[in-house]
Amino acid sequence: MENYQFKFKWLNDQGQPQGFYSKKGHFDGETLVLDTVDLPSAAILDVDYRERTVILSVVGENSEPVHLLFNVTSGSADRLKLMLGRARSRAWARRHKEELASEGRSSEYRDVTCPHCHAVIDLSGFAKTPQVSCEFCHTVSDDQSESFDAPAKGEKKYRLCDECGMFSKPRRFTIFYFYFLLVVYGFSHRQTWRCPGCMRSEAWKMLLGNAIFVLGVPVAIAQLFRAYGGTDVGGKYPGLDSANIKARNGKFQQAIDDYRKILDKQPVAAGVKYNIAMAFLHREDWEGAARMFQYSLTDCANYRPSARGLAACYEHLGETEKLAALKKQWGAKDDEVLLEELPEE
Repeated sequence: MENYQFKFKWLNDQGQPQGFYSKKGHFDGETLVLDTVDLPSAAILDVDYRERTVILSVVGENSEPVHLLFNVTSGSADRLKLMLGRARSRAWARRHKEELASEGRSSEYRDVTCPHCHAVIDLSGFAKTPQVSCEFCHTVSDDQSESFDAPAKGEKKYRLCDECGMFSKPRRFTIFYFYFLLVVYGFSHRQTWRCPGCMRSEAWKMLLGNAIFVLGVPVAIAQLFRAYGGTDVGGKYPGLDSANIKARNGKFQQAIDDYRKILDKQPVAAGVKYNIAMAFLHREDWEGAARMFQYSLTDCANYRPSARGLAACYEHLGETEKLAALKKQWGAKDDEVLLEELPEE
C-alpha cells in the first residue's frame, strides 16, 4: 500500500483549529502518524469524517476510548478514511481468524469484501443473509453474487441521517447566515449531512433568518429547492423521503403504511424495516418494534443499528435470555458494548 502523506491541524473540543501552521501526517498501510503521535491501525476503533474534519476513536489508557479531531488541510479526508477502513478491517479480521484457529474453530470464520470501500467484513457468527452491512463506510449492500463484488446501483448513498437517525439518503447541506448591524457585518457558515426531511426545517429557518439582510436569501432558496427536490425519485427506495417526513411529524401509522408500500417492491430492505421499528418505538409498541428489528436482521444479520434497537427492546421487555444471546452473538461483554447508542424514544 502506498504511503499517503497529508497535512492537518488539530481541533479542540469546540472544533476550532489549534495553532497557525499545519502539521505533517502520513499513513503507510499499518500505522497512522500524526505529527509525533503514532497510531497502529488496529488500535483505531472508529473513523468518520465530514468535509475535511476527521474524527478518530482510539484505544487509550485502561482500554478507554480517546477521541481525536483534526482538519485535513492538504490532502483528502475521504481518501484517508477509506485507507484506514481497509487497513483496520484487515487487521481485525486477521486477528479474529487467528483467535478462532487457536480454539480449533477455523471453519467458523467467514468474511466478504465490501463492494463500495473494499474493507473486509467479518461475518463469523452471523447467518448468511441477502444483505451485508459495512461499518467502515456505513452502507448496506445486496449480496448479488458469491463474489459480492457488484454493488447495486444507488445503494451506496443510503445510510442513517446524522440529524434524525433514520435510514435515508443524506446529502451535504450548507447552513449560511449573513448579518449586518450598522458598521458590523459578517456571516456564519457550516456544512452538515442531512436527509431531505431534516433539510427542510433548517432551510426554512435560513430563509427567515436571512430575509432581512437579503444576501443570505439565495443560499436559503437553493437549499429549499434541494430539500423539496424529490431526492428519492428514481432511487432504490422511492417514497422513502415522504415516509420519513411523516414519521418525523408524528404521523407514525401513515409512515408505516408508506414503508410497507416500499417493501412491496423491495421486500429485502433492512434499513426500511429499521425505520418501521423506530416508528413502533415512538408509539411505545416495544413488541412490535422488536419484531421489526428482527425482520431487519433477517435481511442483514450484521446490521448494528437494528441489533442495538433489538437489544433495547429485549431489555425493556425483560427478555434476559434473548438479550444475553444477542450480546453473545455480537461479542458484547457488557451492556455498554451493544447498548451504547440506543435509539431515542
